[in-house]
Amino acid sequence: MQALILVTCIASPVAAERSPLSELAPEIDRVVSPYVVAGDFMGVIGIQRDDESPLFLSYGLASIELASRHRAEGIFLVGSISKQFTAAAILLLEQEGKLKTSDYVRLYLPEFKPDASITIEHLLTHQSGVADVYSLRRYRDTGGQGGSFDDILGDLNDLELTHRAGSAYAYSNGGYAVLAAIVERASGMSYGDFLQDRIFLPLGMTSTTHDDPVPAVSNRVPGYDPWGARALTAATSPSVAYTTGSGSLWSSAADLLTWNNALHGGRLLTRQSYSKLAHDYGHAYGYGVSVFKRFGRDVIGHDGRITGYASDVARYLDERVTVVVLSNVQSVARDEIRRSVAAVVFGEIIDPPDDRVFSDKALDRPVTDLVRVYSFGPGFDVTISQQGHRLLARANEGGESELVPMTDGSWFSRMLYASVRFEREESGFVSRLIWGRGANAPVGNRKN
Repeated sequence: MQALILVTCIASPVAAERSPLSELAPEIDRVVSPYVVAGDFMGVIGIQRDDESPLFLSYGLASIELASRHRAEGIFLVGSISKQFTAAAILLLEQEGKLKTSDYVRLYLPEFKPDASITIEHLLTHQSGVADVYSLRRYRDTGGQGGSFDDILGDLNDLELTHRAGSAYAYSNGGYAVLAAIVERASGMSYGDFLQDRIFLPLGMTSTTHDDPVPAVSNRVPGYDPWGARALTAATSPSVAYTTGSGSLWSSAADLLTWNNALHGGRLLTRQSYSKLAHDYGHAYGYGVSVFKRFGRDVIGHDGRITGYASDVARYLDERVTVVVLSNVQSVARDEIRRSVAAVVFGEIIDPPDDRVFSDKALDRPVTDLVRVYSFGPGFDVTISQQGHRLLARANEGGESELVPMTDGSWFSRMLYASVRFEREESGFVSRLIWGRGANAPVGNRKN
């Protein structure tokens, strides 16, 4: 039986050094503390404006087992934040004349989908049709632990494209695995060695690495997943075979601030390359980065969520402000935290998090009337299942998130930070699943 780990620590912010932003620390503590107390955030927040000294705030426990508190030097698995590094690697190779983003993939990987007209840019912008690694049977059968990187590329090659290249947008970690393989073929180096040689070492990012199987790294923090209403459980992240190119990097808040200053300050890419990276190719996405507005301000960034961890980095372009959020709890509470911290920095008004009251009654009976597949539209299903005393939700072939019962009859996913309601007809038949609140909340119809 999987052990439960209760979280009892409260927020304990510590500024790593004196910064002009230090006066914001009490207000940031106020907006972040509810998530720490709820057990949905432990980690480090880093903020920097222009070339000023950064502000680092640390919250909660780096290791529950060792009762050690977070420090600014903590190193986290950053998930999909890794994609912008893969994109930068491709652009560096283009600057060296070793490839073009308009090239067909088959020029570098002739064995991969040789009959498909997939370009490198299609991969970068999630328009390639290459399946996601989390849809692979090997991933499901091995719990994300079995197989080599070459095995994963072979599996992706064997799966049919989800759509014709360039005809649609579909976020794909598999596409970024293929990009990592192109980096290796075009450079003659391993993916990790190329990043280390061309990005991490030149920029002085001493805490950032491509994942490797070493047993212990100083300051590297373990990851946890939500369990029940308040607890956490130790988590094992997927093998690097599945995350190379898309989510395999470990980094610290300080290194990600360094990275953003270099990326957006012209120290790494030419103006032409940077313009390609930062352009919105549709669906608010560039090359490995999201391109959007928050509080009316232009932002380039990306979030990351992987078993045991959640992260976000956002660069407010005109203000030259970067906000980094790193957590060793896999929870999309990160979304609310990143917005709240930015609101404090820019003097914006935001609503406090909704109050949630979890039911104290254990799920000690089958809920077979809820256990079904619900369709939210073509190609998007949510499967509800019950395992012991836990009700679980899974979108398509992704990971499972526990739904915890609330006193008002709804359910809450601490991992996805969303409420769920099951709608019954007068007969009592459960016909729909409503994800979230409000008039525009997505509705899934029960499938037979």
